[in-house]
Amino acid sequence: MNEIVIWAHSECRSTMSLYREVKRRAGVPVTIALWKHGDCDDVRRLRESSGQVEGEYADLNLTPVGEDLEKGRILLDAHSGNGIVHVFCVYQVSRIWRQLMKEAKEKGSRVVVYAEAPCEMCLGPKAWLKRLYYRFILPRKVGWVAKHVDLFLCQSGDVGMDRLLRMGWRKERIVPFGYASPGMVDQEEVGVESWSGRKDGVLRVLHAGVETDYRGIGTLLKAVNILKRNGMAVEVVRTHGGVPLYELERLCKWADVFVACGLCEPWGMRVNDAIHAGLPVVVSSGMGAKMIVEQHGCGSVYKAGDAKALAEMLQRFATDADFASKCRAAVAKAHEAWLPEAKAKEFLEKLGVG
Repeated sequence: MNEIVIWAHSECRSTMSLYREVKRRAGVPVTIALWKHGDCDDVRRLRESSGQVEGEYADLNLTPVGEDLEKGRILLDAHSGNGIVHVFCVYQVSRIWRQLMKEAKEKGSRVVVYAEAPCEMCLGPKAWLKRLYYRFILPRKVGWVAKHVDLFLCQSGDVGMDRLLRMGWRKERIVPFGYASPGMVDQEEVGVESWSGRKDGVLRVLHAGVETDYRGIGTLLKAVNILKRNGMAVEVVRTHGGVPLYELERLCKWADVFVACGLCEPWGMRVNDAIHAGLPVVVSSGMGAKMIVEQHGCGSVYKAGDAKALAEMLQRFATDADFASKCRAAVAKAHEAWLPEAKAKEFLEKLGVG
């Protein structure tokens, strides 16, 4: 391989920090194109909600392409042929980029997808309509991609695997991968202190992020009510939206455990953030980020929407000091393994570099 071209979604820290490390470590030229650039309103909102600074990734020399087929073809013509791998992050929603994927393959390049599996991210009638769309319409739109693309690096971990298979992807071509966000603290500071329980007997629970219905805040509130009825002292802090990383780190130092209770989410970057801040996590089975907990034991996974199961896990954090200490100690390894530096190495290995 002598070159990598990444066709990225937008200037989002969940991916851009990874691409920066890929570019540093690849040993071959890396070009990054954008579907949505910094002037888009939704990209600006994305930056604001996650505490990003405008121009934070200017060093990557990003190339805006958008839905301009001719711009895409110009870039493709300059970076095509044997030994070049194209990584596409937008294929479900863009007919133009699916066309560019096809043309890249026809020019002899290797084509890889790095994207999420289909996921509703909503509840009620809209969710049912999206399920019908995923089952009957989307497979027809992306059938060529699923059949001909060399590899699918799944940003959703193993969540949505069944839907990818229904879309025509072969199981051996799908690799659960996830997202990697930058850490907030030095590795040496994460998980080094043994947790032995609060002397005041209060379990401090943190829930961060936007509280749309599909993120399941109701499950946490029901679980807390169960614990309180059982006589347990619980204190919950909710950010009711995105907060700057320095504020999230401060809250993570206050808390004993972080809860992410999404009912149907592709990943859940706030789980990464909590781990990078040194906090054990309880994650629902409806989120791709459960992959981190399953790999490293830095918390627990409960069945999505099951308030009783969540209450039992929180009670264990409050009453089983050995369990809580083991989870907290495991956070350090999870933190190190999911930094962009580590995941970039894995990314390049999957592409056949390094």
